[in-house]
Parts: sequence; structure tokens; C-alpha cells
Amino acid sequence: MYYKIEEFSDKRKFTKFVHRFIFRREADSVSVESWEKIPEQEVYDGKTIRNITVQTVDPFGYSKNEERIDAKWYDRVADRIHIDSKPSTIKNYLLFRKGEPYNAQKIYESERILRSMPFINRVNISIEENEDAKSVDILIKVLDSWSLKPSMSYSNGETGFGLTEQNLLGLGHEIDLGYTYNSRDKQNHLYGRYTAYNLYRTFINANISGEKDFFDNERISLSATRDFFSPLTRWAGGFQFEYFKRRVLLPNFTEVFSEVQIKVYRQDLWGGYQFPVFISDGKISRNIALLGRIQNYQYKDRPEQDQLGFFRASNSFLASAMYNERKFSVQKNIFQYDLPEDIPYGKSFGFTVGALNRGNKPIPYAGLSASVGSFINWGYFNVKTEFGRFFNGETQRDAFRLEGTYFTPLQNWKFAQVRHFFSPTWAIGTPRYHYSYHDRINLSSPLEFPAYSGDYIGTEKLVFRYQLQMFINKTWKNFHFSPYATAAFGWLSQNGNSLFNSGTHSKFGIGVLINNPYLVFNRIQVSLMYYPKVPMGNDSVFEFNGYRNDNFPMQSFATDVPHFVNFGN
Repeated sequence: MYYKIEEFSDKRKFTKFVHRFIFRREADSVSVESWEKIPEQEVYDGKTIRNITVQTVDPFGYSKNEERIDAKWYDRVADRIHIDSKPSTIKNYLLFRKGEPYNAQKIYESERILRSMPFINRVNISIEENEDAKSVDILIKVLDSWSLKPSMSYSNGETGFGLTEQNLLGLGHEIDLGYTYNSRDKQNHLYGRYTAYNLYRTFINANISGEKDFFDNERISLSATRDFFSPLTRWAGGFQFEYFKRRVLLPNFTEVFSEVQIKVYRQDLWGGYQFPVFISDGKISRNIALLGRIQNYQYKDRPEQDQLGFFRASNSFLASAMYNERKFSVQKNIFQYDLPEDIPYGKSFGFTVGALNRGNKPIPYAGLSASVGSFINWGYFNVKTEFGRFFNGETQRDAFRLEGTYFTPLQNWKFAQVRHFFSPTWAIGTPRYHYSYHDRINLSSPLEFPAYSGDYIGTEKLVFRYQLQMFINKTWKNFHFSPYATAAFGWLSQNGNSLFNSGTHSKFGIGVLINNPYLVFNRIQVSLMYYPKVPMGNDSVFEFNGYRNDNFPMQSFATDVPHFVNFGN
């Protein structure tokens, strides 16, 4: 069918132009073949990397060399709209260098990091032998994603449009713009964000963003962060400056909450260093990390009605030590169809100490955390638990959090392969839900009930999630469909009530992943969520395209930034 469409499009310049923008000349898996096997050290052990070559393939299926041959006007237009990833951009993500000894772990980690970037569709790093028996050549072949991506969403009278450029000028930088219109109240919501990934090959990501919503709430944020992005990473750190103005509800001892306006200036600075331990077979997967963090949270124009000190300024210092073991398994058909996915597994254990100063009285704090994840005969699981305590004289305040995800192996049904996902979250916070604006528990997380207001707060919550993910066996006209159904149930304790007496919250949704390897826009996800009853209004809400099938708390087993348990949750 695609060849017939191509023959028809060749008859006219306009139809050929349209064909160039919609159809690829070959399947994406043909342009760049993906491997699921992690390279082994023994095969090329002791050899030196002689040359590193980067070959980029654009979303239409053409490499640079092919584009120069017999280029037409519509090819030049396509090149103006989509700028290919620069070879220097790809090389900036490599953990190995020319002239270094071959290291299989660095090869895999480089491919994994590239695979995680939004502007890359597929990547393959292959080893090529040459006439020199003591060296090897490395070829990195990258298939670009179409980087200019529009989006649309709808929820309860709010229609949203967005435009994201994920590979600005071929540098891998991202610009995200969003606009939402509320047709009922005739109000606008504006959002903008610019992210410069991997500045000057340092793996530092710089970000600036701004937002103004329907109620004239404002937020501006500036940050630069270098995470522990790999087990091979030695140092990490970051800072964030944030300002926001927001109208929120002020809790008190009555059932009637008053609305007040707050202005907050927040500064956050952290840094850490990790070093390897128990190295096995030359691979680094176990590390011990030492970190420190300073935060400052200042309220300006604090409301006069705040007699309980809900909006009290604070500053804090935290230090932590953590042991983690972090590995990856390359799988397929987890959240995406026919794409390699790097699923983390391992274990971690850490402790945190520090103090929170609210007013003139520092409150000592200590916390513990542990996580574990593994592939087992009946699937995969990961779970993380955290416990923290403020030692505040006679009134000690404890916080606890437990969450995880489990999914089954692929099960063969008559018409599809199927996975089941299960995921709980249980969090216990301060016994007084009106203690602090920053130290509160709600259900408005993107992984829980994002349609809920952040002012719907309590002291304890429990959430259960379930998802049925199907990968249909047959295709239609090279279209492959992967439908899914999801549901979540939650409880939030308020005013000293027991958890299950607070009422059950729920949401239900369906969605589908649509894949066609011969299209430039070869992956589309559509979803529809239904909330039967949303608190603080009791309305039912439909949400179009606001949910993604990977909205689960997947632990990365990377080193955590020191934090108070459940703050901001």
C-alpha cells in the first residue's frame, strides 16, 4: 500500500511534498537496528578505541550523505523544519573517549543514556574490528525523533494546546510552551520552559520556567542540576531558585477554610560524591555516596489570618550517606511497543540527619530509607520505604512512606500479549494536617489524582493503582495498537478520622499506543480518564490525553538527594 501511495505522490510536486513529511522511506527498525543484549567485556578486552564515528538518520529515514544526493526543494524545506542531531551533541553523551581502553560498561551506559533522551528514537552502538588487532572502531548510529511535537488535552471545560521542540538547532535542548483556555470562566493558563541538557559535556542540565494560571497564580524557577545519572558518576549537585505567588486555602480548626494569597521565595543547594565498592568483573554497580543539602523557604506578605503559623518561613540542613547497587536489564514491551527499555533493579540503603529551623528553634531530624527491586519468575517488582522523625521535645513527629510497582511477565492471550501492573503508595505524615504548608499530604501527584486540588490535604493516604497493558498480535496496514485500561483508588485521612472512613476516591481510564514504523510521527498515545467525584466541588471530571501508561513509581536505585520524608507530598 505504501509503495502505491508513493507512486501516486510522485505525480505532483505538492503530493510529493506531503508524502515527504508523513511517510518514512523505510521502517525505523531498519534505519537503526536496536539490540537487547548488553555488550560483554571479554570479547574486546585489552583493545584500544581507535576511532569513534557518529551517523545520524533523520526521522524521514535519510542519513546526511544520502540527503546531499539529488535533493529537491521539499527536502530542503524538511531540513529547515527538522534539524538533525549534531554529531558533537551525540558525542557529548558518550562516557568513553578515543584512545581509551575498550570498556563494555561505558559502551552500554552511553547507549542507555542516549536512549533516554527525548530527541532520540533509536540508537545502536556497534563495535567494528579493523586491520589493527590491538584496536577497535566504534560506530554510533542514531535515529532522530521528530522533535517538533504538538499536544492537546481537555478536562472539565479546560482545553489545552502545547508545542514542544525537543532538539533545538540539533543541540538536544528543549523548549516547551503550553496554553490552556477555561471556557466556563473565560480564563487563560500560560506555561513556558527552556531546558539546556548536558551543558558543555558536563551532564549539567539547566532549566528556566515560568507559569501563570487561571487564578493569576505565578511561578518562576531557575535551576542547574547534575544528577547521579550512572553508576559510573562520581560527583553530582545542583541549585534551584524559585518564586511563586499562589492563592491557597488556610487550614484551621473549623470545617470552613479561608482563601489567602502567599508569596514564596525558595532556594535549594545540594552536592554529593560517590565512590565504588565491591567491584566485580571490572563492572561498577555498587557505590557509597555522601551528600549535603541546604534549603531556605521564605514567605513574603504572610497572611494576617495565619494564627497557627501554617505559613512559617524555614531553613534546613541535611546530610546523608547511602549505599546503592544499581543495574539494568534491557527489556521490550513493558511500556513501549518493540523498543528497548532499560529497567533498573538492585538495592539501596541510606540514612539522613539534619535539622529544620522554623522561627528560632532548630528541630533535629533523622531518617532511614531502603529500596529493593528484582526480576523474578513471576515478573518484576520494586519497592521503597522511608521513615523520618523530628525530635521536637515531647512531641516527636514521625513520617513514613512505602511505595512500589509490580508487573507480570508477558502473558499470551489469543489475540494479544498482556501485562498486569500493580502499584501501592502509603504515606503517613504529621498528625496535624494544618501544621505546615510545606509539610502536608495530598492526592494531587501526577502519579495519583492530578485533577485534585493541592489544597485537599490530610495526614495519611493510601493509593492503589492497576493497569492492564495489551500488545495486539496483528497489525492493520502496518499500524500496531497497544490498548490499556487503568484504575486507581485512594483514601486520605482528615481531621483525625481513620483512613477508610474518609471516603473512597477513584479514577478510571482507557488509552492506546499507536505505532507505525513507516510514518514520521510513528508513535502516538491517546488516553481518556474519568474521575467520578472530585473533592472541593464534588464534580465529575473527564480528562483527555492527560495520562500516560508509564505513570508508576519506578525506583531508579540512583543516589537520592537528601530530603524530609513526605514534604511536598
